[in-house]
Amino acid sequence: MSFFTDEESESLTIKRMILHVVGPKDFQAMPERSLEEEAFFIGKIEDMAATPLFMFKSVSTTRQEIEAIATGDVSFEHGAQSLAASFNRKHVGGSADGVLCMFELEVADPEVKIYSLIKYDYKLALEQNESSPGQAFRRIVTALVDDKKAIQKTALVRVISGVADHSISATDRTKQGADLADYFADFLSVTRAVSNTELSEIARKLIKGALQACKSDLPDQDVARAVKRAQASLGARRKIDEEAIVEAVMAAAGHPEDEKVTNRLERETRKRVKASKIHEVSFKPDRRIFRQPYMRKIMTVEGVTILFPDKIENPNVLVVDFEGDRKQIIIDTDKVMEDSVVTPKTGQPT
Repeated sequence: MSFFTDEESESLTIKRMILHVVGPKDFQAMPERSLEEEAFFIGKIEDMAATPLFMFKSVSTTRQEIEAIATGDVSFEHGAQSLAASFNRKHVGGSADGVLCMFELEVADPEVKIYSLIKYDYKLALEQNESSPGQAFRRIVTALVDDKKAIQKTALVRVISGVADHSISATDRTKQGADLADYFADFLSVTRAVSNTELSEIARKLIKGALQACKSDLPDQDVARAVKRAQASLGARRKIDEEAIVEAVMAAAGHPEDEKVTNRLERETRKRVKASKIHEVSFKPDRRIFRQPYMRKIMTVEGVTILFPDKIENPNVLVVDFEGDRKQIIIDTDKVMEDSVVTPKTGQPT
């Protein structure tokens, strides 16, 4: 996934785990649990392993406590209990209760430890405590749902030789795009490291690359027109993620019916999404980026070169097709800014 390297994914195991109910005022610290259902939790951790778009602020109590656990200055149990209590204190009234799971993960590199926090939807029950005075009830968790939508919040922190990376992976189901609820960002003490504008520019470049690589699959092999269609598709979205990018490329290619063509387009696009490190990331489009035209270059056999912004709206350069390969290029301008003689390069005809 985007957070884990290939080597880490292949060797990822859970070493320790602990679960706390968060949300109620009467927070109860729970003991470390024996390792169970490792495959279930590894699957959820990898499913939500988003690209690190956040970074710790210069002062972060959460980062310091995770480092203390990693170095053994505090035990995993006590450190996790402290983090859960801190999360519960910052938990706002309008937020849903849940289970805060914390895991210490091991990989092949002995110098690396990874810590996972997952706030999870759950089913709650009350159990009568036979040993307590008055046989009081206590809250117990009866089920964690096997559904990606049940995951409310996540965070992944990589610690190398006792020092936590500044970059942190975090997701929040309650927010649109790559944003976090205020209380969750405050608990982690993180800030956005990559803006929506930067993410939009990354998406814009990768769709151009994917369409250029699949030029032969495009209507009339017209990359410029396909890029404009893809940009318009993404610019109209409320949020952009990998599926939206793939759909934009398919729309730009005219939704081809040939299965080989669609597979080739999808494979090329997903490869570039992963290489661009925005896999499992969703964000709000910066519509200024998607309205910004690429520069288009036309060269003729007569030695004429034209470079111009390939605008979707109000284009001022028109290319008219005639029979065969003949074309007419019409430029509509309010003013000519330069009309000069350029010295030809060595070897060019004069």
